[in-house]
Amino acid sequence: MNSERAKQPLIFRVLRNIGYNIIFTLLLTLVIIAHLYQLSNIPVGLYRDESSIGYHIALIAQTGIDEHGVYFPLYSKVPGESINPIYVYTAALIFKFFGISEFNLRLTSFIFYITALIFTLLLVSKIFKKSKIVQIYTLLSFGFLPHFFTLSRISFDVISQLTWVSAVVLFIWMIFHEEEGSRLELDYLKISVCGLILGTSVYTYPTARLLSFLMLVSLWAVYYKRDNIKKLVTITLLFFIALIPYFIFIVNNPGAITSRFHNISYLYSSISVIKKIAIFVYNVVAYWSPGFLIRYGDLNLRHSTGYGGVIFSITLFLFLLGLVNILFNKRLNKFSIFLLINLLLSPLAAILTSEGTPHALRSLLLGYYILLISCYGLGFILTVGDYYHRKILIACTLILLIFEVIGYQLNYFIFYPSISVEAMDSFDFKESLQIAIDQNPKEIIFVNNPPNTDKHLKFYSYLVENPKGIPIRMSEQPIPTLGSCVLYHRRNEEKLNQFPYTFIEHENSRHLNLIERLFGVAPWYNMETVSIIKVRCYENSK
Repeated sequence: MNSERAKQPLIFRVLRNIGYNIIFTLLLTLVIIAHLYQLSNIPVGLYRDESSIGYHIALIAQTGIDEHGVYFPLYSKVPGESINPIYVYTAALIFKFFGISEFNLRLTSFIFYITALIFTLLLVSKIFKKSKIVQIYTLLSFGFLPHFFTLSRISFDVISQLTWVSAVVLFIWMIFHEEEGSRLELDYLKISVCGLILGTSVYTYPTARLLSFLMLVSLWAVYYKRDNIKKLVTITLLFFIALIPYFIFIVNNPGAITSRFHNISYLYSSISVIKKIAIFVYNVVAYWSPGFLIRYGDLNLRHSTGYGGVIFSITLFLFLLGLVNILFNKRLNKFSIFLLINLLLSPLAAILTSEGTPHALRSLLLGYYILLISCYGLGFILTVGDYYHRKILIACTLILLIFEVIGYQLNYFIFYPSISVEAMDSFDFKESLQIAIDQNPKEIIFVNNPPNTDKHLKFYSYLVENPKGIPIRMSEQPIPTLGSCVLYHRRNEEKLNQFPYTFIEHENSRHLNLIERLFGVAPWYNMETVSIIKVRCYENSK
């Protein structure tokens, strides 16, 4: 192919390079805009886990102390599990310098995502010798892949794992596949950084506590030979040095790290070994099923939109093509073997759990490795047939990908907001809280039902203006008083209807935009959706 291009006039080659650069820049701009557009508002409202994380991070950003009185904790304890420190302290820095807000909370996830995208683009440019077609495909696919797009727009710490792993994989390529530089110190700097990143990946997300160790083992298995022993030993040494705080925390807090896994894994249940094996096989099939991969994804509509799977169908096609190309290549590349091993390992932590299977968060790296191997599939297309037939195949591939991207984006920004209302369970909280404060009541009573929604109140209290310091208290069984306002989920309406006091109910100001009306989206804010937050003020006098 290079010889065919070399025969073309120089002016054509220059114009083609300029065209690629313009397309790349435009695509990158579109990716950034799509990820940041309406970031505070879509999905609609913060899920209680986001509010919980946001409240903890806000406390640490302001005082360095979490709500349990721990000074700069390694793991901040929240209901259900611990928040991982890399995400917490990144968000704390953002809050410190740019302020506490819904946008900045979710911006943390975008920063991790865009960094992972940059690492992946660098890796692909090295593997495929700066092939602009593969780079554009990677940017377009990674930039809008449902698995990543959805999770980069909510404040869950899992997205930081993607960043750390993409960095490790990039460094592994540079260490073992690039020619050694003239400066030995620079080579060992890469090796040391690789070990530290691999070690600190344990602090990104719970599944990394298993997968990072397995990645280290796979690194030894694939690259072990006499010339590489010093490199592997150095990486391993730095890996375990990075884990020293982790081991200290385990010793001082027995069970704190593993309690969540014990609760959600079938390994610790009293069922027979045969049933455990059956669940394992079922989970393996579930994570590799077309339903999860390309049809509907995670059934939890916080982790997925319900439209399409975790990857695009064209990505899966190229992945299968890349898989065949790698396995049947006469010269099996060690890096390809490394990717395949970690591809198979990537859903293992998720497979060992029985809650919410298939689970998009716990299998996040599955999409990453599928995407990398799909690049090998596109690389294979670039080598088959004559030059003009290749152009047709590539054009068809990119057109199909663009078609899927547009379909997903339309669904996400037009139809998903109404779907996410129920999933996020906090629609209109901020506006309703501000309305209640503006009525100047004696007190505001927040109905803490369902449980743990008190974190919404704690975090959103940072985002509203309460200059008179109107007291706000929480109650699962509220008894409204004259002159008070009650903030509640619509599911609690019947409880409040038993009180004979007259009240004014304040409605939200949300209306469908022109595009939503054009596509026939139902006005969910007028429906009997139990997740909507409402305000009642009882004979309030200003």
